[in-house]
Amino acid sequence: MATALTALTAFMNPLSREDIIWLALPRLLAFAFNWGLIGALSVQVYVYYTTFRSDRNVFKVLVYTVFVLDWAQTISATYDATQWFAVGWGDPDALDLLHSEFLNVPLLTSVIGAIVQIFFGWRIWTLSKSKAVFAFIIFMALLQLAGAAAVAHYLILEPRESNDIPGLPKAVGVRLGTSAAVDVVIAACMTFYLLRNRSEFAFHTNTVITKLVRLTVETGVITATAALVDLVFFLSIHNNALHQISGVNLAKLYTNSLMMLFNNRASLQRSFGSSVEDSEIRLENVNRRADLETSGGSVSVFHATVKSQGSIS
Repeated sequence: MATALTALTAFMNPLSREDIIWLALPRLLAFAFNWGLIGALSVQVYVYYTTFRSDRNVFKVLVYTVFVLDWAQTISATYDATQWFAVGWGDPDALDLLHSEFLNVPLLTSVIGAIVQIFFGWRIWTLSKSKAVFAFIIFMALLQLAGAAAVAHYLILEPRESNDIPGLPKAVGVRLGTSAAVDVVIAACMTFYLLRNRSEFAFHTNTVITKLVRLTVETGVITATAALVDLVFFLSIHNNALHQISGVNLAKLYTNSLMMLFNNRASLQRSFGSSVEDSEIRLENVNRRADLETSGGSVSVFHATVKSQGSIS
């Protein structure tokens, strides 16, 4: 009934030329960026495959799982693009329809985001041994996933850009607001725990820590900003697809950030004058003192395939 009423309203109030532009142009840009980012992700996964063949199986499963999910998101988004710009060509009302958007934007994006966020939470736990922080990150990641499920439910009920379902803005706020918040928490915690013991590291290890801090902050800021931009545009500008530029690509930002973390290990290895082989760089926390070493008996923070050509202390 609600769908029929919205369709009747759209028929009685046809879209203006300006409305059509602001519905079509952002989506066109979003899909162009989406394919560009999936290309970048594919290259990163290939680099990971060729460089870290002996990586832990759990890491391989993580990488290839988010890779497959991200391709599914791109395929779903491309289906929407064909409906708007090919099948529905010449029909302005077709631009108002949201075909599989319930799947590729809220659901797949939040599933990918939650996986990446929980992984970063695990890394924080290996650094700090703080179960409370890890549990909080898991809770926040699952909360934004629950918000995504609610958004998907509303979009299935009313698959239109112009829908006015009362609960939709709240669900979007929970999903994107929580996602941005947990990204900020992750970046802040990683920075704090890495820098806390930085002065006790050896010089070369300090360089590694500095690079890790910079990478963590940069990726956290990018994903949090994208989520907030999506939220602000969605809540403040109606009958407009500007929010989709960041919304359609948020999943790609998460997966590319994850792959940057994994593949950055190769450059860290080169910093030590090491060649690629099967070993690990570990961070040991004993009596609140951390020491980088290549042997066992330590807590893994990040894993690299390194064959040391010299000692690392």
